[in-house]
Amino acid sequence: MQITTKSNLFYKVKNGDTLTQICQKFKVDEYSLKVINKTSRIDPLDIILIPKSYEHMYVVKPLDTYEKIARELGVSVEKIKEVTKGKKMFIGQRIVF
Repeated sequence: MQITTKSNLFYKVKNGDTLTQICQKFKVDEYSLKVINKTSRIDPLDIILIPKSYEHMYVVKPLDTYEKIARELGVSVEKIKEVTKGKKMFIGQRIVF
């Protein structure tokens, strides 16, 4: 079951669904799906939020660098710098683009 709002989609998990399959189906990265739903696992009948308003969301961790984040998300360092406006990042900061 899918319910669409203005900027998000809610999905009811079916038997056999995995996070990876859901991410591929909706073209969203797994890390963002886990963070936005505050979970690392899903169960049948769970209703999860599928973000549509951005491609990636990343929460900065200790020792992260522009290069490390870019490599992990598969984007360019320039894209990370563009989104953060080249400012120093801090632990817990959410980078959304």
